[in-house]
Amino acid sequence: MTFQAKIGEPTAGCPISLLGFDHTNPRLVTGDIYNTASQEDIISALNEIASLDELITSICANKYIDLEPLIVIGESSGPFRVLEGNRRLASIKLILNSDLAARCRISLPSDISQEVLDSVQEVTVWRVESESDAHAFIGFKHINGPHRWDAYAKARFVADWYKKEALKGLSIDGIARQLGDDNDTIRAYISSIFVLEQAEKSRLFEISDRHNKGKFAFSHLYTALGRTEYQNFLGLEPGWNRSPAVNPVSPRNEDKLKEVIRYIYGSKEDSVVPLVRSQNPDLKHVGEAISHPVALQRLRAGSSLAVAYNEVRSPYEVFSEALGQAHLKLTQAVEVLPKYTGDASLIAIADEIVELADTLITIMKKKTKRTDQ
Repeated sequence: MTFQAKIGEPTAGCPISLLGFDHTNPRLVTGDIYNTASQEDIISALNEIASLDELITSICANKYIDLEPLIVIGESSGPFRVLEGNRRLASIKLILNSDLAARCRISLPSDISQEVLDSVQEVTVWRVESESDAHAFIGFKHINGPHRWDAYAKARFVADWYKKEALKGLSIDGIARQLGDDNDTIRAYISSIFVLEQAEKSRLFEISDRHNKGKFAFSHLYTALGRTEYQNFLGLEPGWNRSPAVNPVSPRNEDKLKEVIRYIYGSKEDSVVPLVRSQNPDLKHVGEAISHPVALQRLRAGSSLAVAYNEVRSPYEVFSEALGQAHLKLTQAVEVLPKYTGDASLIAIADEIVELADTLITIMKKKTKRTDQ
C-alpha cells in the first residue's frame, strides 16, 4: 500500500526513503558557507554545526522514540522535504547506512541491534501545505523553545518569514505573537538582517571575511544598531526599525556602514583586527568614540580603541587611571624585589623611573598650588 500523508495532522509509518533534507534549513545559517549539493554535504554540515554523536548514541541505546513528528512538505505520497527534524533524519540515515557514515566521517556504535534498526525504518510526519504553515511551530521551538538556534539563525528565520508574508498583511507584531516573543526583539532581528544584507549586496562586508573564527557574533550588530550613537553615525532616524526598509542605510552613508562593521568584525582578507573583543564594554566604547570627532579621527588613523576612547573620557579619569596603573606596577616590582639578582642594567631603568616620578610630582604640585591660589 502506498504511503499517504494527510495535511495538518500526524501520519505514522512514513518510510525514511521518502524523506529528504531541507537545503535551506535555518540550522545551516551560521554565517559560514556550507556546501549543500549532496546528502553527504548536508549531513557533514549539520554535524559540524551541532554534533550528531549524542543523538545517534541516544537512538542506538534507546531505539527511536517517535514522539514528535517530522514536519514535511510535498505531495501526499512523497517524496517529502523535511522542514523540521533534519538532525533526526541525518542520524537515522547514518544508523541505517554505515557506508554513508564512513563517507561523512561519523562514527557509529559497533553493535547496533536489529531492534534499533527496525525502530528507524519509518517515522511519523506532519505534512504542511506551505512553508508558512510551519513557521509558527518551528520558530517557537527554536527561538523560545527547548532547542534554540543561535541569534543569527533566529534572525534569518524571522526576516525571511517577514519578507515572504509582509505583502499578505503579516506584521512584525503578528510574528512576535505567534512566536511568543517580544516584538522589540523580533523587530531588532529583522531590521539588523536588512542592514547586514545591504552591506553584503553593496559588497561592504562578507560574513566569511570576519577576522575572528567561530560562531558569527550577530548579537554585536543588532545591539549596536539599537544604540543611539550608531544610529546617528549611520543616519538612521529615530524609530527606523518600526517598519524596517529593505535598505535602511542611505547610500551616502554606506562608507560609514562599512566602517562600523569593520570596527565590530574586522576583516580577515585585509588583516583588520576588530575593535570589539567583547560586547561589554567594547561595543559601548566604540559607539561613544564614533560620536566624538577627535576619537573618531583617532580610530580612522589606526589608534587602538583604548587610545581613541581616552578622548571621550574626562582628563581626570584618564590621568588618575594611568597614575593608578603606574602605582600598581611599581608595587608589584617591590613585591618581587627579593628575586633581583644584581643586574646593573636594571638600575638604569629604576633611575629613569625616579626621574619620571620627580617630574610627575613637581608638575602636579605646581598645578595644585595654582589651583589653591
